[in-house]
Amino acid sequence: MSDMSEVRKKQDAFLDKWISGEGIEFVSEETKAAYQERAGLLAAAFRLDDSIKRVPVMPMTTFAPTMMKGISGREAMYNPDAAGQAYVDFCETYQPDAAGAAPMLMYGPALETLKYNLYKWPGQGVPENLSYQFHEKEYMTADEYDKLISDPTDFYLRTWMPRTHGALAPFADMPPVYGAMELPMLGPWLIGIGAPPMQEALKALMEAGKQCFDWINTMGAYLNKIMAMGFPFYAGGACKAPFDVISDSFRGTTQLMMDLYRKPDKVLEAVERLVQPMIDAGVAGAVANNNPIVFIPLHKGADGFMSNAQFEKFYWPTLKKVMYGLAEAGCIPGCFVEGGYNQRLEYLADTSDIRCMYLFDRTDMAKAAETLGGKVCIAGGFPVSMILTSTPEKVEEETKKMIDVAGKDKGYILSIGCALDEGKHDTMLAFCNAAKKYGQY
Repeated sequence: MSDMSEVRKKQDAFLDKWISGEGIEFVSEETKAAYQERAGLLAAAFRLDDSIKRVPVMPMTTFAPTMMKGISGREAMYNPDAAGQAYVDFCETYQPDAAGAAPMLMYGPALETLKYNLYKWPGQGVPENLSYQFHEKEYMTADEYDKLISDPTDFYLRTWMPRTHGALAPFADMPPVYGAMELPMLGPWLIGIGAPPMQEALKALMEAGKQCFDWINTMGAYLNKIMAMGFPFYAGGACKAPFDVISDSFRGTTQLMMDLYRKPDKVLEAVERLVQPMIDAGVAGAVANNNPIVFIPLHKGADGFMSNAQFEKFYWPTLKKVMYGLAEAGCIPGCFVEGGYNQRLEYLADTSDIRCMYLFDRTDMAKAAETLGGKVCIAGGFPVSMILTSTPEKVEEETKKMIDVAGKDKGYILSIGCALDEGKHDTMLAFCNAAKKYGQY
């Protein structure tokens, strides 16, 4: 492992580049200064900088900006102009210190083209007014661990994608790419690619790619406007804990939890094999977007899913390797700690020698601050139920309490403890305003 002081220097260099707003065509010098102030606040929280002036506020949103404008989930996923403008309006109205990532909504037509079945989305398995939902199944069988361990890319392309993208089912018959390594072997490989079913699958992939290219070109104008107005985004890249890759998308929760007893050695081999691909994925997004923050949603490591002994054996070691690999590339691992981690906080303290963030969902924030305060940046903890059902007065009161409890060590970012699909104007406004009113140091 690299010298940690050098790693932090790399992280600080990437943060400084991000804070500068390099490459952004700002509306004015005032919006440039506002951008630099907001990004600087977030960076100061990551750095546990004692000179930070106030608690940053970062409402982590998915569909909330669109649904709060009366835009259905389906329209948000099929009309990038409507979705993009909603995200612009959200920033103008609530003035957060970090903007949500509108591309997380994805583009419905491309999913239709691919006959995508890993999720259900509005109008395709979910009512049009709602947001998308994960569709967990056993997309990898118990006897396929060796295939995954031997070559994750080949497994992903020729086994997993045909099962999760109906239009790409012919990929299962694609010859292994290594068959194209020499001229006499290239012909037979290309013949497989030229088979009519494979040609149709490639056409579908090209069509979906063109659809998404056009979609992001439309959406990109709004994303650029958000930054030009002075708002940084809360993430540049994304990846996952290796255990969650297998549990969420490959084996399914029930199957993998049984594998912990039936074939624990294979699970350990598989999660180790996925460490570098996750690092590579996170770094690629961060570099492409000139934003060092890599979003890592944590799922099956929560208190209710496994014991501390299982967490220590199967989940934490490879997640930590991913986090340190990201840090060595200058990135800031930003873990969205879903569920409760009240039994896991001591493990998270082990990453105090890098810049990172843990955004909590249902963890006791007083306990998180006591265990992690002054060691790593903590965030979140504010109950989504209050945004949806409470009054502005109660939201303001609870926000003050949260800041007093979690912000005492100057390494806290105020955020809602989930990715917000819905919201109310008056409570959201109270939440963001209270951060600036009570978060001054």
